[in-house]
Amino acid sequence: MADLMPMVHAERASLSDFLDTLTPQQWSAPTWCEKWNVQELVAHLTAAGNITAPHFLGGFLKAGFNFDKTVDTDLRNYSQGSPADVKARYDAIITSNRKPPGPAYVALGEVMVHGEDIRRPQGGRGEHPAEHLVTLAEMYKKTGAPLRAKKRVAGLKLRATDVDWSTGEGPEVTGPCMSLILGMVGRIGALTDCEGPGLETLRTRAVVS
Repeated sequence: MADLMPMVHAERASLSDFLDTLTPQQWSAPTWCEKWNVQELVAHLTAAGNITAPHFLGGFLKAGFNFDKTVDTDLRNYSQGSPADVKARYDAIITSNRKPPGPAYVALGEVMVHGEDIRRPQGGRGEHPAEHLVTLAEMYKKTGAPLRAKKRVAGLKLRATDVDWSTGEGPEVTGPCMSLILGMVGRIGALTDCEGPGLETLRTRAVVS
């Protein structure tokens, strides 16, 4: 498997450029990650870029083995202060090789998906290299809980219209690769620029956990 961290670093830098365009008010705006606004979601990405195994395990223990509580505690530590404070903390982890525990794709998926969770409600979109898109799509299509992409795409064919990638057999869903990736992991809003006979099935599955 290719080293994914250079891709992660590039995606973090791209998101940093987008964050520079936001007004202070936009840092308080909702994202597609419904429980967090922009400032909180950037803090979440910052926490992921600072994590170490001992830190995670210690926090997990303190949280009573509750993963969501562990994540939320770390997020709060990095979301304090002004948008400029949060942005400075985020920029400090752009080239960090630290990543959340779990499969190798987790760090890449975090920054690409959450980057779009931030950009798209603001009317923006990331310009993701084809290699990044295909790499993440190939990895995500096999995932079970908590992403559940494998279940959502079962019996469907997904075909990207902007890069050379497709997967599966059955009624087809076509669209930009990043939109298909977002649909795989439950972002129903991303499916507005997709089409095909399998679209309604994927849209229905996107809202089911």
